[in-house]
Amino acid sequence: MSTGALIYATDGDIQYTRIAEECARRIEQYLDIPSTIVSGSSTVTGNRSWADCDAPVAWRNSGRCNALQDSPYERTLLIDADYWVASDCLKSVLHSNGNFYAHNSRMYTNEQSSKIETFGTLKTPMWWATVCVFNRSEFVQDVFSAWKMIQDNYNHYANLFQFTPKPFRNDYALSMALLLANGGEYPDCAIPWPLVNVPDSCSIDLENNRWTLGYTVYENDQHKQKRITVQSQDLHIMGKRNLEKLLDLHG
Repeated sequence: MSTGALIYATDGDIQYTRIAEECARRIEQYLDIPSTIVSGSSTVTGNRSWADCDAPVAWRNSGRCNALQDSPYERTLLIDADYWVASDCLKSVLHSNGNFYAHNSRMYTNEQSSKIETFGTLKTPMWWATVCVFNRSEFVQDVFSAWKMIQDNYNHYANLFQFTPKPFRNDYALSMALLLANGGEYPDCAIPWPLVNVPDSCSIDLENNRWTLGYTVYENDQHKQKRITVQSQDLHIMGKRNLEKLLDLHG
């Protein structure tokens, strides 16, 4: 059975293709599988603000609902370009028997514990579209069909689930698609560890597979600078300019 990674990259304000190429290199190095980089939709679905960007960035993130048809593999790792692999942990998910996997919990590097996020006034539990593993089963076909239907009718589902429709969020669309495909209940398909997010306010350096992350905390009525170092840890790096700077320094 063929196994590989699928990465969407749509250039605009951010050099996503360049970031995706480094993502693919790391996947081959640590997971021993090939990667396919495809261009997503150029449609702007909203604007996003990040602490490491001087101005709001045009958000082009639609099209991931087509991953099942875009993937040339029988088992696919669908992964965001800004998720940089630094270990072989995902091999256990790739080699498992489940039809579909994604993260339903997350932990930020400047926090002490993981949590499940919710969205909208109904507080619907959120699944992350950052890292997904899937095969070509009937259930997976239902998930991606529902994902596309939700993307195409996003305002309707935003009204139904009572959340703000701008910008478009694949995380929300996937969360609703899993509910629809599984008869109104979430399936048992969580990746068994939290997604580790690096906030966009953090400074980042990477050397010899060791991450150095700097951030500010407010303690005892004053701001304090903190720094942590982690080794061989996969990270979802939310500051896109930080990734561009890393590539300028080490690419």
